[in-house]
Amino acid sequence: MSYGKRRGICALLIATASLAQAATDDSPAKFLGEALQDGRAEIESCELALESSHDPAVQAFARRMIGDHKALDDRITALAQKKGYSLPDGTTVVQRATYAALKPLTGHAFDTVFMKHNVSDHETDVKHFSDQADHASDSDVRALASDGLATLREHLQLAKETDARLHK
Repeated sequence: MSYGKRRGICALLIATASLAQAATDDSPAKFLGEALQDGRAEIESCELALESSHDPAVQAFARRMIGDHKALDDRITALAQKKGYSLPDGTTVVQRATYAALKPLTGHAFDTVFMKHNVSDHETDVKHFSDQADHASDSDVRALASDGLATLREHLQLAKETDARLHK
């Protein structure tokens, strides 16, 4: 795959991730639902990375993301159940489109697009969780967002480091 085509796919993935986060409904249930869908999408793309990447650093990143996001998703689900919030099934259309864009890629082409997407996605997640940690109307959601924020900041740093290693 040409460099220009990879850049185009990266730009598409980044733009769709930004659009997906543009919704401004600040309800605790909406935040938990979006966070859960994002976690599911992260797990799915990281499972794909374990199949499509041949880079040990990308695979290690994917394994870490799978474990951490499963744990966070469990906490989100438990809190939503405790609060009586209904959660969405599956992932969003944009998340499914991102997965579909990644699926045909392999090797270095996959790694490049996957890691660029993870940097962008985790930047958005950090902003979203930070906002909820500071401003959520529900104190339990504020606490979950605050706890999750530390992990997401680590993920962002790991994504940036892994992405940078691909370009050395």
